[in-house]
Amino acid sequence: MCRKILLQIFKFRFLLFLMSFCGFTTSDVFGISPSPSDGNKTFFKEEIIRVVQPGVFDFQSKDFLIRMRAWGVSFPQRNQPGYNEAIAFTEKMLLSTLPKIKIKQEFDIKNLKVVEVLLVNGTQNFSREAISSGIGWHLDKETNRYGPFVLSQLKAKRLNLGIWANNFNYQQIQSPSSLPTPRLPGMINSQRSFVPTLSFWVTSFGKIHRPGCSFYQRGRGNLTSKPQGLDCRICGGRKSK
Repeated sequence: MCRKILLQIFKFRFLLFLMSFCGFTTSDVFGISPSPSDGNKTFFKEEIIRVVQPGVFDFQSKDFLIRMRAWGVSFPQRNQPGYNEAIAFTEKMLLSTLPKIKIKQEFDIKNLKVVEVLLVNGTQNFSREAISSGIGWHLDKETNRYGPFVLSQLKAKRLNLGIWANNFNYQQIQSPSSLPTPRLPGMINSQRSFVPTLSFWVTSFGKIHRPGCSFYQRGRGNLTSKPQGLDCRICGGRKSK
């Protein structure tokens, strides 16, 4: 009995020796795959982790977190018709996805990297889907009148989809590539008095941000001079740092 056991052990050790000599691994022979923690290797998933506003998102890679903007499409701004639909569309299409990113412009004037976002193994273009659904409109100057986007917008207009069903002049909205107009909102409270006020941004999660914070007027939320919630750790919220 003992001799049989010793013989089996010898055969097994000899098999392992042949595997190592020929370059095979246990996964090749026995179908065992190493777990992500084997060999002290770190496995990292690159994905879109946050939608800041329609068409603008934070992309997390192994080495950096960078804010990007979808190429060739623009969306309604906050408090404009179609804004809520646009941000909901962006969140549904992009959050927790693993897109293919093609850089179209290193950085625009708002310091956003302009990219073409391809989904579903590169078969679905985010900008084209937004334009064809009437969620956003084509920035023809930015794309040099890119054919598929032009046709998608013509179809959306013909069917009165999304923004094209609204009686609103979206041409008055600044494009992402235009220079911002300096203004001081909330400074003039009436024609008779000059009352400076500070408007805080309160997110849908109850976080309070003050003007100048990188999260000010980002995502969903509202402006108020009397905020309630948790102060931002970066800007201090109601208590300036």
